[in-house]
Amino acid sequence: MNNKPKKLGLNVSIFENFVNNNRIYIDKTKIIYNLITAQDNEHFYFVSRPRRFGKSLFISTLKQLFLGKKELFDEYWIGKHSNYDWPKHPIIHIDFGGIAHGTAEEFKTSLSFSLHTIARQYNIEKLEGLNPGDILKELVEKLAETAKVVLLIDEYDKPLVDHIDNLPLAEENRKILSSFYTTVKSLEENWRAIFITGVSKFTRTSLFSGLNNLKELTFDPVAAELFGYTYEELITYLAPRIDDLAKHLGKTREETLDNMKLWYNGYRFSKDMQKAQMYNPLSVVACLNDKEFSNIWFNTGSPSFLVPLLRMKGTSLEMPDVIEATSSSFDTFDLKNIPVITLLLQTGYLTIIGYDAKTETFTLDYPNREVRESFKKYLMLAFAYATPETLDMALIRMRRALARKDFEEFCKAIKSLFASIPYNLHIAAEDYYHSLFHLMFDMLSMRPQSEVATSHGRSDLVLETAHDIFVFEFKYDKSAQEAFDQIIRKKYYEKYMYIGKPITLVGIDMNLKDKELKLEWMQQSL
Repeated sequence: MNNKPKKLGLNVSIFENFVNNNRIYIDKTKIIYNLITAQDNEHFYFVSRPRRFGKSLFISTLKQLFLGKKELFDEYWIGKHSNYDWPKHPIIHIDFGGIAHGTAEEFKTSLSFSLHTIARQYNIEKLEGLNPGDILKELVEKLAETAKVVLLIDEYDKPLVDHIDNLPLAEENRKILSSFYTTVKSLEENWRAIFITGVSKFTRTSLFSGLNNLKELTFDPVAAELFGYTYEELITYLAPRIDDLAKHLGKTREETLDNMKLWYNGYRFSKDMQKAQMYNPLSVVACLNDKEFSNIWFNTGSPSFLVPLLRMKGTSLEMPDVIEATSSSFDTFDLKNIPVITLLLQTGYLTIIGYDAKTETFTLDYPNREVRESFKKYLMLAFAYATPETLDMALIRMRRALARKDFEEFCKAIKSLFASIPYNLHIAAEDYYHSLFHLMFDMLSMRPQSEVATSHGRSDLVLETAHDIFVFEFKYDKSAQEAFDQIIRKKYYEKYMYIGKPITLVGIDMNLKDKELKLEWMQQSL
């Protein structure tokens, strides 16, 4: 028996590596057992979860289980407490993240090659099919001569979402996938189980019309704790590591757990409010490994297709205080009509915090501090066409300029940030730039307030720092003087005169001249 302390499984998604390399595996095998032995005639499942939430590890675990590798599971629930008899099944494991899909022809060729590779692993040397569906049919029928076959598909949606800004190509790849899944359906009697995972959820009519017998697990209570970690799992499996982190930070275990909850907890994948909120598994393990709290998920978990999609949709940069959606809206994900709120839920930027059974309405919000900060940064990168380094530098310059009330430097920092926006993609609207300013100040933790009501109207933006209050009015293609005069005329500053902090009035005008963004400003301190 190996008595050495177990290692963390950071960036490990192959199940046997956890066992063979003495790594900590958060045991999900009881949930898996219940899925594969459920009293249904079929065990055909689909589930979507955000990136880096353990989907590939889940698929890898299923693969070893269906290969009958009982010895790998001896220390886990399914090996200790279940009556599972460990039959061995042929496996068709397809990871679309590793299949080329730059063109439709490349996609068909690469998918066909993957199927031929699987065939050779089972000593099937030659398949006659000319397209992926025909090759799959021949392969499954040969494999099923010995035992029913298991189909495991990871990142099923990658050939689509990677081309979300090139809809003709995405549509060609969709047709290939749709035809492929129609073949999967036709082989129904040969399957022992099917598991399909991905980030997004396309409607049955757009992709899975040929495979209409999949059981949807995305918001099913039976799978609510299948991905991510519960609080109890943290304490059961990771307590020594949490204690190490607490000691390193000079905190108690309770204080450290409170911080972990603030940063990485909050995900709910069911309308059942009694189900546990889940911790982001990548962020938890990285935090314990690096011994610090930081924004980890943004750098590794944010799906690459989100930025071009948000640009295409022209999403508002300010999220409403209360975000609501009906359950039916979660089923309307289509290439040509992707609801942004649904997309943000599926990609992990929003989560379920409430459910009204009478109206079948979900209330959504950011799950935690990490995601809230990630989303702000993601929006800025999307709409400013900036790199993370450019954004960080501009924000530092803005903070320093505001501290000195140096609006020349402040405007230079903004211009440097917006310099990457292609001329033809600037949105010639005051509201657009107003919302950009609000988001920038929000990222600086400066408590911006937009559309603040006064007795004479609504000021565009009020910014309160530890030492100052700034009252902003924005104009587009008018003049800084006109913006400043409006602040004076409508006395937007009056309600702040009794707070006891210096007040600075700032009028800013933006316009596009000679294909360059120009900023003019006027300021006055009271």
